[in-house]
Amino acid sequence: MRLIAIFFVLLVPCGGFAQETGVNKAQVSIPGVKGVLELNVGKTTWDAHVRADGKETQLQAIHRMDNVRITAFLQKVNFQASAENCRGKWWPMTAKSAPIKREELRQYDRDGAAVVEYVIPEFRGNVLHQKSLHAYLGANDLCAEIHLSKDQFVPEDEKVFEEILSTVRLLSDETGHLEGIVAEEKKRYLAEGSRFYLEHNYKSAAELYQRALDLEKRDRTLSRDVFRVLVDNLGMSYGITKKYPMAKQTFEYGISQDPEYPLFYYLMACTDGEQGLMNESIEQLSLAFKYKANVIPGESLPDPLKDNSFHKFSHDKRFVDAVRGMQSQ
Repeated sequence: MRLIAIFFVLLVPCGGFAQETGVNKAQVSIPGVKGVLELNVGKTTWDAHVRADGKETQLQAIHRMDNVRITAFLQKVNFQASAENCRGKWWPMTAKSAPIKREELRQYDRDGAAVVEYVIPEFRGNVLHQKSLHAYLGANDLCAEIHLSKDQFVPEDEKVFEEILSTVRLLSDETGHLEGIVAEEKKRYLAEGSRFYLEHNYKSAAELYQRALDLEKRDRTLSRDVFRVLVDNLGMSYGITKKYPMAKQTFEYGISQDPEYPLFYYLMACTDGEQGLMNESIEQLSLAFKYKANVIPGESLPDPLKDNSFHKFSHDKRFVDAVRGMQSQ
């Protein structure tokens, strides 16, 4: 298989538009879902990321000068959301996933939020005295969680927690504008995937490319050529790591969207060839050569007779004759 890669020189983080001012209103939403989570994260930058399945947006503001860390989650749920219901569903999962010693644990309601707070006295033998607070809100089909935490917490820090919580709003009837964030997420996954790809770390490349493709499936915004290279590199990353069903599924999706691009067929043939499927390889190669004029400018179809994906039958007369017949057309 030939190696090609896309690489974005300039990356703009999703939170790049956040201002470093005392009043820094962050708003996050889920693409296509009505509802906005709003809070003031203070004098810091923040990042928002849409989960690959499109059902949750996550926010992080973890570089405040006072060392208070803020994370928030907005998720579309399949139950009637309320502050109490969201806490009832989410807090047990949080408590179970992090089985650590908690002191001063208490639950209460505050200004429409269902709250859980506690202190973690130590971690792995080191004194931590971390205060953690989880505030849950809910409306319609949306649950939100705001998590505040600070190590070496002192009573004076309580006022900071209160100030942050007082700015939290779940605006259930408003519509967010996350198109830019989704586009930057996609760009980031493409760039990071390409970096791993160029380093021959195909497992990590596949994970990131797959996230980019999942976002692209929901909202087609990539140019034709970038989409082609994304599918090529993702499918090859799966193929090189011997995840042949995933490679084939990737190329099949590419063909469904761009049925006259020859490299999708060629790489499908490579996937079959790696598995010793000669008849299937010939069939896909014939389609690749049928559309050979539609390569990206600067590309050309590789020579199957010199491609090690077909080494299992590179001396088989039927395969050799078939390929030479395609090349002569």
